[in-house]
Amino acid sequence: MGATFEFKKRLGSGYFGEVWKVRDTGLNSTFALKLIPPEKVINPNNFYQEAQTLKAAEHDNIVEVYETGEMDDGRVYVKMEFLTNGSLEDEASGAYIPLSRAKKLMIDLLRGLEHAHSKKILHRDIKPANIMIGNSGEGKLSDFGLALPDINKVDVSVLKKYQYWMHLAPEVTSLSDYDSLSDIYSCGMTLYRLVNGDSFLPALSIGEMRNKALEGKFPNRKAYRDFIPVSLKRLINRALNVEPTDRFDSAEEMRHALEKIELNHNWVENKLANGFRWRSSQGGKLIQLLKTDNGKNNWEIELSQGKNKATLRRITAYCYKGITKSEAEKLAKRILQEYVTGKRK
Repeated sequence: MGATFEFKKRLGSGYFGEVWKVRDTGLNSTFALKLIPPEKVINPNNFYQEAQTLKAAEHDNIVEVYETGEMDDGRVYVKMEFLTNGSLEDEASGAYIPLSRAKKLMIDLLRGLEHAHSKKILHRDIKPANIMIGNSGEGKLSDFGLALPDINKVDVSVLKKYQYWMHLAPEVTSLSDYDSLSDIYSCGMTLYRLVNGDSFLPALSIGEMRNKALEGKFPNRKAYRDFIPVSLKRLINRALNVEPTDRFDSAEEMRHALEKIELNHNWVENKLANGFRWRSSQGGKLIQLLKTDNGKNNWEIELSQGKNKATLRRITAYCYKGITKSEAEKLAKRILQEYVTGKRK
């Protein structure tokens, strides 16, 4: 089988193997090929479990699988659709992404997950690296390597060194503890990272991370970028609830709740030497908000608007001088969020 694939480029590698861009010489077509070493196959009674799970969960928002088999060197391969845009992890690169983009991709992810759950399939490994970007910019759930329906019957010792704990729900101590609400927690963590960026996550050991997750302190539910509206914070924090029954009951419920949230502006935030600048382009106009410190707790807020940077003009009714840092923070958050929610045009 190995001779039928022409290896073009390694797209990524991880604990469970590698993914390559290949050309199937027989079909003269390009695909993504996942290669899994035999010692990393979780279910030795069924080497093709992941491909079969993907096939069973066929959906527009789940990566399509075409074929599975064994290479000449014993590695299991899964041939999938090749998506030129890569993963959501590639797109975000640890930074926050525009709110409207985060909302769309999360809705796509939840649609795919909703379908998988309806087939009694748990993903168990939802994170930006496992969300691929389709050719139309849509999100597609990928990597169902841990989505084993009979996980209590297999030896999971191959996972001893797999330590991706950041998205793991607090109640999960083993893979058999997973249920659909654990996947919801992982969705909440994914969305938290998309709207904030990874700079909002402290560097912690696995033990510290797990302890803080159990206490509801990782991630910090009070730490959000200033432009994130309260409605979105509440949705994310609900998905991240330590108590599973206080989360959304299903991917469908979380999706419907997210669809109702208005996100009208995508602010770009820049840290300045003495404060912050936010800019948003919407409806043919540029809006800028400055929060600056002139020393001795003498803060200013300046809101301006124009067709471009050269034509920005101050909106004096929303400019404030000589205020405290606390007042400046509250005013900036209110103005930024009012644009996002549509209260301010």
